[in-house]
Amino acid sequence: MKILHTSDWHLGKKLEGAKRIEEQKLFIDTLEKIVTDKNPKLILIAGDIFDTPSPSSEAEKLFFDAMKKISNFGKRAIVIIPGNHDSAERLVASKNLAKDFGIIIYENPLEVKEIGEYGQFQVERATEGGLILNIEGERVFLYSLPYVSEAYLDEMYKNVLVEKEEELGKSIDGDLTYSEKIGALLKRGVVEVESENIPKIIMAHLFIMGSVGDGDEREAELGGSKGVDLDDLPEVDYIALGHIHKPMKYSRKRACYSGSPIEYRVTENRYKKKIFLADVKGDLDTEIREIELENYKPIKKYEVEGIDKALELSQSLVGVQEWVYLKIITDRYLASSEIRELRKNKNIVEIDVKYVDENEGENITYYENGELDIKESFKEYYKKFDGIEPSEEMVELFMRLVEGEE
Repeated sequence: MKILHTSDWHLGKKLEGAKRIEEQKLFIDTLEKIVTDKNPKLILIAGDIFDTPSPSSEAEKLFFDAMKKISNFGKRAIVIIPGNHDSAERLVASKNLAKDFGIIIYENPLEVKEIGEYGQFQVERATEGGLILNIEGERVFLYSLPYVSEAYLDEMYKNVLVEKEEELGKSIDGDLTYSEKIGALLKRGVVEVESENIPKIIMAHLFIMGSVGDGDEREAELGGSKGVDLDDLPEVDYIALGHIHKPMKYSRKRACYSGSPIEYRVTENRYKKKIFLADVKGDLDTEIREIELENYKPIKKYEVEGIDKALELSQSLVGVQEWVYLKIITDRYLASSEIRELRKNKNIVEIDVKYVDENEGENITYYENGELDIKESFKEYYKKFDGIEPSEEMVELFMRLVEGEE
């Protein structure tokens, strides 16, 4: 069976306050073309569909429009799990309508879905977290694990996996790591259909230890204590992962992170964005292909010496399809008129000014990417040279000057 794997759409996400919805619409258009061209029978979306638990109506509309486009009116199966950015309850709110379009959305780990017709395919059997799908005569088992916190996993493990204690040879209380518990949970799900001679797939939103090192994900969950060791994953035909924004492939486990389809941080401009296409044939015989995605609006960093050069660069980048992080090294502070001129270029999302005082031999760095940052930078500068905090009236006057008010 041919399977398309994607994740981490983060619909509604902004870059330093700048909307990315137009780029996300372009990605959905591209995805529709890829799906039409490659014609997968199953699409897996491995979490973080939205960027926040309460997405905007614009982001939700884009998601629903995307589902209608790529499901082919229920002929193609789509299975979705929530990530740590999603509200599971919000995702499944439309499950009755989604079922008609062949879309299966999990809300919780170990959830048992209804057997029967979804769109134009069948769910022949449902286990805790698992499904046997029959799509145009091709059968496959899929085990889905939404994002699960350590506390939730501990409770779930105690309540559901007690029978594994003897098999693992360890006590439940404190002996098993987060990784071992995740591994036991996944293996338990696959063992339930071990007798079925069909391809077996896992989809999960989690962090594989050692899979990030450049700030791809900044959340606390990416610490080693909450990571999963690759060796704890079971042997199946394909593992579709979400959570890390960099596309990655672990060949010996046939496991892949599809990564996010769009650059969401400046650290993400060092690698290509991708979608994965897996042709699973059973008996661990899987062909994995990568499809590179277009970079609709790259994130770039520029560094210049002098305010005049910064203004010149800003002018040259007006209309260019780039998000810009601009660093200025200067021996004087920017005038309010210069700040206004730079801010006319809406592609510039952050201005990092490094002030070099040659007489005193001191460097001060401040950022200008919004009212809060420039206000705090002014307070810091004022206090450094006058020794006291500026009054509220002084701060208000400064901000009015920056904004060009009289």
